[in-house]
Amino acid sequence: MSNSISSRPSTPSQSSPATTDDGRSRSMIWFAATILLGAFLVFQVQPIISKCVLPWFGGTPAVWTTCMLFFQLLLFGGYLYAHVLRTYCNPFAQAAVHLLLLSAAAMTLPIEPSDAWKPTGSESPTLHLLWMLASHVGLPYFVLSSTGPLVQAWLSFHDNSERVYRLYALSNAGSLFALLSYPFLFEPVLSVSTQSSMWSLLFCLFALVQGYVAVSLFRITPDSFEATEPKAPETSPASTAATAPVSAATQAAWIALPALASVMLLVVTNHVCQDIAVVPFLWVLPLSLYLASFIVCFDSPQWYRPKPIAAVTLAALALIQGKTLLPGSIQLIAEACCYMVMLFGACLLCHGEVARLKPGTARLTQYYAMLSAGGALGGVIVAILCPLLLNNHAELPFFVALVTALTFLLFFACKTWRQAEYDWAAAARLKYGALLVMISPIITMAFVSNNRTIASQRNFFGVLKVREKPLGICLVHGSTLHGMQRHAPHQSQPTTYYGYESGVGHVIKELQQQHPSLRIGIVGLGCGVLTSYGRPTDSFDLIEINPAVIDIADRYFTFMKDCPSSMTRHLGDGRLVLERMTDAKFDLLVLDAFSSDAIPAHLLTRESMSLYKERLAEGGVLAIHTSNNHLELSPLVHNLSRDAQMDSRMFEGIGDNSIGTTHSTWMIIAQPGHTIFQAASLAKATTATDEELREAPLWTDQHHNLVSVLRLWQ
Repeated sequence: MSNSISSRPSTPSQSSPATTDDGRSRSMIWFAATILLGAFLVFQVQPIISKCVLPWFGGTPAVWTTCMLFFQLLLFGGYLYAHVLRTYCNPFAQAAVHLLLLSAAAMTLPIEPSDAWKPTGSESPTLHLLWMLASHVGLPYFVLSSTGPLVQAWLSFHDNSERVYRLYALSNAGSLFALLSYPFLFEPVLSVSTQSSMWSLLFCLFALVQGYVAVSLFRITPDSFEATEPKAPETSPASTAATAPVSAATQAAWIALPALASVMLLVVTNHVCQDIAVVPFLWVLPLSLYLASFIVCFDSPQWYRPKPIAAVTLAALALIQGKTLLPGSIQLIAEACCYMVMLFGACLLCHGEVARLKPGTARLTQYYAMLSAGGALGGVIVAILCPLLLNNHAELPFFVALVTALTFLLFFACKTWRQAEYDWAAAARLKYGALLVMISPIITMAFVSNNRTIASQRNFFGVLKVREKPLGICLVHGSTLHGMQRHAPHQSQPTTYYGYESGVGHVIKELQQQHPSLRIGIVGLGCGVLTSYGRPTDSFDLIEINPAVIDIADRYFTFMKDCPSSMTRHLGDGRLVLERMTDAKFDLLVLDAFSSDAIPAHLLTRESMSLYKERLAEGGVLAIHTSNNHLELSPLVHNLSRDAQMDSRMFEGIGDNSIGTTHSTWMIIAQPGHTIFQAASLAKATTATDEELREAPLWTDQHHNLVSVLRLWQ
């Protein structure tokens, strides 16, 4: 391989054509293997490290967004490093520096963080998570992120044609395989620690493979290095185009278009996972489409046809605006599908235009650095700037409107259905039409959907809204209802999942009849509905990870103000807080954190059940709220209870819209023979069947997978 690189341009006396072709083929195999393995590791480490730290931050989808921001920033750093190395260092120096960096990265393994990094609840979640990621995976990921542009630059010493760019499509294919294989091949069978160890071993293999490619650069002499630089005669149009200055407008497009695609990826993922929430794990599909757009656009120019792509994208956008005309039974699924089509079309247009504007290989590393800068900029906009500047998800309608205008202009500017040939004068004449179609989604999505919202707060954990209903006001997070308070004079009555006829309502009443005072622990505050059951002799420990929930519950709801019981508030993840409360013994421990699709899975594992058992007083009861539209959690809880040698019952509560209560599913868990199971009010509570227990999963901290409890898979 090294001879084929250093000998270019070759002469007949140095090697025969067959020998040269054979050497080039061997070279290409090593370069391709390096890029494939590097890309696979880049997208395998993201879900692995995210799953390691997800339990420490309440299982919120914001963990994925913050991790995405970190990896996008580091990707830009790796691309910039490759550009600087290629621009200012000769091949020998490039190889030496990168070999040192590979060795240093291998020394930081393994990547799994220790328990010392568990948050206390007082720190900034975003900053703490970013610092933890930088400490454990920063250097290995930095090295991996530089692989694509750096290896392509090294290949350009051997072949400086546009075929080098096809390795970028190969890189994204490796990334796509890593992303899609994780939740279905690796996560179900490997523990988190095993995943971390396997990734570390594969990184060592990658270091050896790329190290072999780097060592081959030592044999490139200064003369042969100069010969590979694009210095064709001045009369050559190709050489003139390759070395000509790139306009500022083109360089701006290299940043702006990937930034728009990155923003759309993140805002669509947030919207689909939080507001539509058809199924969990829906973040995988948008990211897969995002990567697929790179593969399509960089594999070959013939795949990119902007006019039909724009037409389909506009159709998807129109269906999104007209979703209310569809039957309610298919409205959510249709909306999710339209968003996916729109996202894929927008990414194809953005990345297709960037690929169309790519320079010669002499500017390859600069080009990739600016592309990655755009991706990082998109992450900063969505993960940092929007939460700081906005109290809602207003970025969604704004950027959808921007994509609508861009798609509209590209559709009418493109002259044919088969090629990317443009008449920009025609697009300029339609600028007012583009402005009109841009305003439409802003009006329909930003204003119409929020006309009943009376308060909104946004932070790391998402957007919380207080909305007014005929019966009262309610607290909503995405598509999940977190409680409601009725108007006076019924403001002290429990509502939604916590009514008198709910499972937890019956349990509280039965325990209050048996005990003059109760110590009640609640994980997941909501708007504080459960405190409406409190007596002067009772005490509550309220555990909530999101400070905005506490603020809203105090400001807009009066459940806690009206409660005569003593209350202690604890800020932080429920499990971490309970671990620190070593002396606590609860007569009733309530877990209410599983009604949304982004459930904190670490609260439903064998280890967590053991913790709950330790925190119960003698004769204590554990109540777990398992109402969920898309996850079947009750068999899992039955199995966990049996594993902990405790009895469990499932109680289905029937809602009554006239008093603001809703259907609810509660799991009631206690020691075998507990008197709570003899209560007449809980007579209709059911036990698990043998078939349910056989088929139910048993989650542990090292093995838990939401796919195993999806309703659609059962």
